[in-house]
Amino acid sequence: MQPSFLQRYLQAFHRIEGWFEFDAALLFMKYNQLALEPEELGNVLEIGVHHGLSSIAIAAMRGSGKQLTAIDLFHDQDKNISASGRGDRRCFESNVREFYPDDSFVRVIARPSGELTAADLGLGFTFIHIDGGHSPEEAYHDLKLSYDVAVEGGLIALDDYFNPEHPGVCEGAVEFSLRHPGALRPLIAGYNKVLFQKPRDKGPDVNAAFLKAFPDLECKTARMWKSPVILLGSSLREHIDLYASTPENFVRFGSHGTRARLTPAVKSIRARPGQHIEVATKVENVSSEAFPSGEGVFGLSYHLLEHDNQRAWLPVSLAPKEHCTVRMAVTVPSEPGQYQLEIDLVWEGVMWFKDIGNPTAIVSLLVE
Repeated sequence: MQPSFLQRYLQAFHRIEGWFEFDAALLFMKYNQLALEPEELGNVLEIGVHHGLSSIAIAAMRGSGKQLTAIDLFHDQDKNISASGRGDRRCFESNVREFYPDDSFVRVIARPSGELTAADLGLGFTFIHIDGGHSPEEAYHDLKLSYDVAVEGGLIALDDYFNPEHPGVCEGAVEFSLRHPGALRPLIAGYNKVLFQKPRDKGPDVNAAFLKAFPDLECKTARMWKSPVILLGSSLREHIDLYASTPENFVRFGSHGTRARLTPAVKSIRARPGQHIEVATKVENVSSEAFPSGEGVFGLSYHLLEHDNQRAWLPVSLAPKEHCTVRMAVTVPSEPGQYQLEIDLVWEGVMWFKDIGNPTAIVSLLVE
């Protein structure tokens, strides 16, 4: 049992510098799944890559055997007229290689995007992320350049459109909409991004498909550039099983059902304040993958008053359909009262099984 790409990528947000949200990556990936068929996916482009945090996600959305083009000034900061970030090429390349050891598919252009034309980039881009210069002129040029090189039905994500600290982005984007009415259709806004699509004659209604995929997602609909646009108001991550999902295919949270069945030996406990007790729990592997054992790997723990408590590690590895009993030490609260002891399986450093929709076990705890 190994962490998925999305789980490893989520952990990277704790150490790779960047102004990018994990939910934005999930949004990009889902729309990329909806907008084009897998065989239609082509090259991808990012303008402004900084240390590569967003590039890792963009690279995962390219077609088979296709290329990621990464544009950034990097150390040539004299040309950074809007002071919009200072990319580091060594950090960028190192971070990308962590997820893609063979990074020969990455084409780096260390120049201002304003100096580039469609002839420099080539055509056929199916996903483009714009997070470069934030002046009106830069935002307009990057949108126009992206439109010129994108395929029909392709997606273009623009950073900071509604960010009051960077009004030039909105100004440049509105200028593009006035000069080229109908050239791009806004689809959805959220996580500091606006996602556009280059129209094509026949294609799926991606917004309708997105709302169907996440019927419980908190969102609203408004009008922008004379088109309906979805406004996101909650986290997308809460609706996706990160372990079972891939950048190409998302699995709804909880849809895989039970992977581990937890059965405590007792349903209720009486204890004294501050007492140390043990709770024996049967752990049964009902998934199709083995659960590894060992210190710091797989174990039981519990939630009580929102605290994160000590672990009781699996004494043996569990193949599918196998089970074992784990004795978990519990420190009783110092205040008398009625408590709920929620027992869960934890994959250390990766996830609690509750996070992917696996049922927990509840033991009633009376402290008197």
